[in-house]
Amino acid sequence: MKRICSIVALNVKVLLSDRSAVFWLLAMPLAFTFVSGIAFSGGGGSDDDAPVRYALTVANMDEGSRGEELLEAIRASDEIDLLMLEGDDADEDARLLVEDGDRSAALIIPSDYSEKLTAQDPAELTFHRNPERMNPLVTRQAVERVVAKLNAEELAERAVVSAHEAVRGTPTAEKELELAQAIRAFVSEELEKPAMTVAVERLGRSARSEMPDMGFQHSSPAMALMFILLNGLALSSMLVTERREKTLSRLLAAPVRRSEIVIANLAWRFAVGTLQLWFLIGFGALVFGVDWGDSMLALALVGAAYVAAVAGLSVLIGSLSRSSRRAETLSMTLSLTMCALGGVWWPLEITPKAYQTVGHLVPTGWAMDAMHNLMSRGYALSGVMPQVLVLLGFAVVFSAAAVAAFRYE
Repeated sequence: MKRICSIVALNVKVLLSDRSAVFWLLAMPLAFTFVSGIAFSGGGGSDDDAPVRYALTVANMDEGSRGEELLEAIRASDEIDLLMLEGDDADEDARLLVEDGDRSAALIIPSDYSEKLTAQDPAELTFHRNPERMNPLVTRQAVERVVAKLNAEELAERAVVSAHEAVRGTPTAEKELELAQAIRAFVSEELEKPAMTVAVERLGRSARSEMPDMGFQHSSPAMALMFILLNGLALSSMLVTERREKTLSRLLAAPVRRSEIVIANLAWRFAVGTLQLWFLIGFGALVFGVDWGDSMLALALVGAAYVAAVAGLSVLIGSLSRSSRRAETLSMTLSLTMCALGGVWWPLEITPKAYQTVGHLVPTGWAMDAMHNLMSRGYALSGVMPQVLVLLGFAVVFSAAAVAAFRYE
């Protein structure tokens, strides 16, 4: 054990004495976290409280004026941007755009919308959505809020007219219009300051399919995992260099067993990755205001399992590669591929099911799941144990393969 600790301490000291290595370990992850945090927040400009706006495709097939009134009410809500489709087949075009994934959601106003409202019959709007895109829920809720407001105005108008008929007889057309305008103005104003509101506070677990929190809540863990992977696999070339320079061969003359050398290489990579992870966690919490969840033990286990998997893969690449260039090429290729597939650059929740399945063939997919479960969904330790066990499985497989492939020359 003493020999292993000596090798670990020496390698960590050598690495941290390299300024460029420290820059990539600490400074670059922070820069990428900041940039991607701003990008994932959807913000822009100087107003930090400005809401994110989403687009909604609309096919207005209504032959009367009430459809346009609905669209004006949606525009007035100032929550979403309307993308209008024209033509006799606009409703079918909108449906196909959503079905093919070219648009996330579409609102269809039927041709008899005005006619049914005038006859006081129920009118039905159609909302097409593609669950594999990010914003259908947001746009649907915005439309539903407008529809609820218009329903309240319509109901109040009918109630006043009905009451007038019961008390004073059927009003004239002019009087009915006057009553309708007055009651709509009253309801519209009162709905802006409702007597009752509901404060929603999310507690405990939420659905697995729920979109995770974005902004720095996504970018901080994502960039931490990405740079632990990039830097961890980049260290594989050091093993090739040690083999080429006969450093490993000279260890044969020392009382150091093969197993101790492999364990030491795994351990010092694990130590560097762990130091990097907790530096980024602390910086994210203090500077970016990231909430890393309620269980530090769960976060520590997820981080340790992921770093162990990266360390095992790093030693495996170094053991298999015959040149530093080959190790560097393989490390970069695997790192970028795993980041793209594993939900580091964008949440897996917004991708198709097939993509999510492929994303869980690599460690990053499981690690991002665990991070989102802890940080966005309120999971405790038991809720991320499946991800921890899978990551440990990756670590065991990679490390065992590294032991089998390890050679001195």
